[in-house]
Amino acid sequence: MPIAILGISKAGRITFINERGRELFGYRSDELDGACASLLIPAWSTHGVHVIAPKPPFATSVLRTVVARCHDGAEFPAEVTTSQCRVDGVPILLAVVVERSERDELHRNRQELAHLARVSALGELAGSLAHELNQPLTAILSNSQAAQRFMEADPINLREVRETLKDIVADNRRAGEIIQKMRALVRKCDIEWQWVDVSGVVHDVASLVHSDAIVRGVRITIQVAPGLPSVRGDKVQLQQVLLNLMLNALDAVQDRTAADRLVAVQARVDTGGAVCLCVRDHGRGLTVDQMDKIFQPFFTSKPHGLGLGLSISRSIVGAHGGRIWAENNAEGGASFYVSLPAGNAAGPNRM
Repeated sequence: MPIAILGISKAGRITFINERGRELFGYRSDELDGACASLLIPAWSTHGVHVIAPKPPFATSVLRTVVARCHDGAEFPAEVTTSQCRVDGVPILLAVVVERSERDELHRNRQELAHLARVSALGELAGSLAHELNQPLTAILSNSQAAQRFMEADPINLREVRETLKDIVADNRRAGEIIQKMRALVRKCDIEWQWVDVSGVVHDVASLVHSDAIVRGVRITIQVAPGLPSVRGDKVQLQQVLLNLMLNALDAVQDRTAADRLVAVQARVDTGGAVCLCVRDHGRGLTVDQMDKIFQPFFTSKPHGLGLGLSISRSIVGAHGGRIWAENNAEGGASFYVSLPAGNAAGPNRM
């Protein structure tokens, strides 16, 4: 997304503006040279352009939502990020202006892609999830028929009836949990920033892929360090990242021997204090070309893949203030790592 960049002097005059800035505000190349910055952002004429400058100087940047004005007088909402810098020793206020409609559209498009990737991932699991859901439903039917027989007996075996009803309730809850986890990933909703239990994310995703792993003959091991701190983020999006990594790992080992069909998932705190997730497989590993391209959009080694999973995962992890990377294992296969700031170190960024 092209952005407008302005340089503003201490006197509040425009010292430079890029081509995108001139297009956004509707001016010719030389019309804004030395013009008052409040011509573009009227609020600066009231409060002063350097009121919004970071304090102390040269420390951080400031993001504000303002009303900007074009050459023809038309106004539009914009986000302005300002930071102080020096050009040839002269202090300059650098302003980056993004039209809100463009930013909102970009955000919506990324949200739509993330939702598409979640639906695609669950589509891969459809058969195994249907099988897993069928198990408690079959048990409910069998127990209901058994309860009917116990009720028809003379005398009625109340103890057996109670035990059977307990089993029905337990199987109903199990089926409900499966449906709830599926609905959480499929539903289209806004990002909800909250404290997320990473251990819960790991076990929820592991339960979703459990049946698929059994069908493929893959063993999954889970290791979660005790006392793992929470992270600040969106639970569904973090589940999406881990689900994508685990499905990729299952694909990587499906043509291996039985001994190598193993996927290991670890969650721990790294030496820097961040929460680190690792998904390790015993597949063929990554080639140099794949290592360079796996996080690029539409790159895939799967015959029917969208090539969006890892690209979207990188955007999600980046929006959570973290990073994602891959490494080949010395003993074969590959490991994918996700590092997320622990505790209140994480802050929401727009995807």
